[in-house]
Amino acid sequence: MACVRWGRLFAGWLILLVGCASSAPVENAPRNVEAYLRARVRGDVAQMVALSCADWEQHARLEALSVQGRSPQLSNMVCRLDGREGQVAWVTCQGRLLTSYGGERREFDLAERTFKTVAEAGDWRVCGYR
Repeated sequence: MACVRWGRLFAGWLILLVGCASSAPVENAPRNVEAYLRARVRGDVAQMVALSCADWEQHARLEALSVQGRSPQLSNMVCRLDGREGQVAWVTCQGRLLTSYGGERREFDLAERTFKTVAEAGDWRVCGYR
């Protein structure tokens, strides 16, 4: 685990602050992406925000709205760790997000996006995708 350390000399005392971005194992990243997607289909905005990094919270709210009233479902979802770069872990998923609106059925392939998760607040949080 990579930690950031800052030292400061104050009135003859060295104050050392140590901040570790995540104490959770990186294997939690795929589980948290799955939980985020399940919260999305339930319309659980609070859970989506809780599973998001600070920079992604507004996007999480918009994603929740994007499927609201469209009877969303997940089909055959499985997510796995696809790599790690420092405090970023990439997660890929298989399966589909199904929606229905006005009698029209739509399917979105979860494999079209690689989810970015970041180590923040002691866990791996969804923070976008590519």
